[in-house]
Amino acid sequence: MLSDSSTHVHIFDCDGVILNSNSLKLSALRLSLEFIDAPLSFIEWAVEEFRMNFGRTRINHFDIFLRHAETAGYSVTKKIMSDAMLYYSDNVVRLYKDCQVIKETKRYIENLPSNCFIFVVSASDQTELRSVLPIKCSKLHSKNIYGGPLSKVENIKTVLNITKTNNAFFYGDSVQDAIASMNSGIHFFGLKKYSADKKSLDDFCNLNSLDCYEDCSKVILA
Repeated sequence: MLSDSSTHVHIFDCDGVILNSNSLKLSALRLSLEFIDAPLSFIEWAVEEFRMNFGRTRINHFDIFLRHAETAGYSVTKKIMSDAMLYYSDNVVRLYKDCQVIKETKRYIENLPSNCFIFVVSASDQTELRSVLPIKCSKLHSKNIYGGPLSKVENIKTVLNITKTNNAFFYGDSVQDAIASMNSGIHFFGLKKYSADKKSLDDFCNLNSLDCYEDCSKVILA
């Protein structure tokens, strides 16, 4: 399966790559905005904005929601939006515990040679990820899992500094993942089977000559 790429650094996004959680997180967001009695039109806009921009940090998403509310005539305070984010966070903690692991990715990770470097870089909260992912997949170690509030580019930079190499693969399911990979100067593998926005990912990868596959079982390492 693998040739000389065994010493590469393999960096995996979480949602839509390791966990089949994208649709669950969309539902969690909707519930959080209903919790603060947001208007239906705002909720529909926010859910779609969220779906189209998986890869942003949680704080970044809710800051954007607050700014949009101010221009859309929805009167909401920073405190209320913060309450919505906390409600969302509580729901995500619960859904992560019950969320299914993507079997193609888990099998792929388990088949990686023992001498390669395996990391997770996600926009999801780092503490939540470290409490759940090692239980879901034994080859994911807590100290090698990075998430919000830092951005993906910042966390990828940390991984590259630790491993002292740019010889890395980043596996993601969103345009934001692809952009983070390009900005970090590492190779990107788009995985669209469980993506929240398959078409945008496919189109972006085609436009920028990036590799895009259905899932990890189709990935070809040079």
